[in-house]
Amino acid sequence: MPSLTLSQATKVVLVVLAVYFPVALYLHYSYVPKPDPPKSANLTGPFRKIDPTAYQALVPKLEGLADFGSMPVRSTIVLLEDGKPLGPPHSPSKVANGSYSHWLGAGIIFSASDNSDPNSNGRSYSITWK
Repeated sequence: MPSLTLSQATKVVLVVLAVYFPVALYLHYSYVPKPDPPKSANLTGPFRKIDPTAYQALVPKLEGLADFGSMPVRSTIVLLEDGKPLGPPHSPSKVANGSYSHWLGAGIIFSASDNSDPNSNGRSYSITWK
């Protein structure tokens, strides 16, 4: 079995490295990971009545996503009624006809699509977020 001389072994190592590094760099910079699926949760009542059409759902684990004074459209939460998106979101004024907002310290303030009581209208409410 012939053995490699030092210069031959060096050439083999250099060829391997010359192939390895461009392939490794290509794979590193061309890799696109799958995006995380949207996160979701069901909102369970009873919801606290705030005014004639607005109700409150507390979501303390999502306070880090909530809108606040200097960032009034930060929240990525989408509110769903029976699987259909409500809106518009980020509605800090009159909440009615499916509008909602997610504010720091207040949770989600929302209304049903027809302004009915979400505690008794028989519909399910859920949220998704990024």
